[in-house]
Amino acid sequence: MPPGNVDAESVKRKLRFDYLKVRNEPPSKVLDVFSNVLAHYYRPNLVIHDLIQDTANQIQRGFRLRWVMIGLKNESDGMYHYEVHSGMRPEAWANQKTRVYKLESFDVYGDYKAGEISKLTRVLLEEENPLDKASAGVTNRPILLGSRRKNEMETLEADFIDTLIYGPNNDLLGWIEYSGTVTGHFPEAMTIRNIEIVANLLGVGLYMHGKHRPGVSP
Repeated sequence: MPPGNVDAESVKRKLRFDYLKVRNEPPSKVLDVFSNVLAHYYRPNLVIHDLIQDTANQIQRGFRLRWVMIGLKNESDGMYHYEVHSGMRPEAWANQKTRVYKLESFDVYGDYKAGEISKLTRVLLEEENPLDKASAGVTNRPILLGSRRKNEMETLEADFIDTLIYGPNNDLLGWIEYSGTVTGHFPEAMTIRNIEIVANLLGVGLYMHGKHRPGVSP
């Protein structure tokens, strides 16, 4: 074939090859998390529990975190309750899901000592929020509590990050709580940003499908 004459089949074949190659790369797999969340919104009847359970699973697998939990505001009592998890030991989840929080608990200067990462996200460190013996059962590996941190990116057993889920008018609808990675490090900044986008998607879904509209029962 003379130089400069590229046949149409070659063009289509290269585009297809490049697409398949990129689709299997880590940055592209992150987009699957968003796609899977959005897929719930096309269903005739959105089931909130299914939405947040699938989202917890997608976040844990997609970003290789040790565990993820999602909680929502309960309209009956105005408190915030854990609803679903991915990656928690059954015993730890049984203890954790009984915990209930007030709106003020999520303030940076509220009931817990937190470090603000962004408007949506804060980190809570084990050494600043130590667990007593009675509360140790909410962790997956209580035997590791009290370990020393060796560097800034290493996570301790009771470290976690909260990313908040907001609706209109800064109404706090819930939160995504998650650990460090399976390799024992804090999530990278881009991972946290991606989880914030997931939180925004959940906020839209929770509001638009009526769970948190004034006067509408969940």
